[in-house]
Amino acid sequence: MKVSIAILCGGRSSRFNGDKTVTAFRGKPLYRVIWDRLGPKTEDIFLQVRDGDKYTLPSHKDLLGCGGPLEGIYSALVNSRAEWVFISACDLPLIDPRLIDELGERADHGSRVVIPRWRSGYYEPLAALYHSSLAAEIKESLGRDIHKITEFLDGTAGVREVSIEDLVGRDRISEKCFYNVNTRADLERLRI
Repeated sequence: MKVSIAILCGGRSSRFNGDKTVTAFRGKPLYRVIWDRLGPKTEDIFLQVRDGDKYTLPSHKDLLGCGGPLEGIYSALVNSRAEWVFISACDLPLIDPRLIDELGERADHGSRVVIPRWRSGYYEPLAALYHSSLAAEIKESLGRDIHKITEFLDGTAGVREVSIEDLVGRDRISEKCFYNVNTRADLERLRI
């Protein structure tokens, strides 16, 4: 399956107390760590950024100006060259590139989102595959003031869930694949 990869870098990093995307991890900014991990999976990888943000890698600006990750997903779907887009948050430095293959294997003709899900019911919407046909629906939802990804997904047909515990248990992805850096303490725990 051909896939585009978009790394969302438009967040406010409010809990981090600074721009976490450019914070160094293992000698590179976080966005570059994720780029290097996922880049070999595609010929179409880019950063999805807010207007005014400047990065040294190929990037596209968010298109609507309303902010938030759902707008980032919308903009990435419009900007991508492939029908399927793997969306990654910019704060998952241990993301396992094998996740893209695992999700891709489960995308079928009825699927429009292939999303990792924990047994607890919690989704990982910022490490998931989205089909470009969702762009118009996302734009319409944003116009109705729906900004939460999970709220959008609740009303969307073609959402295919993939068990994270199953993937980890069968050694298909790393156990720390979804380790999220929200605070400086989260980043320090990785460095220890």
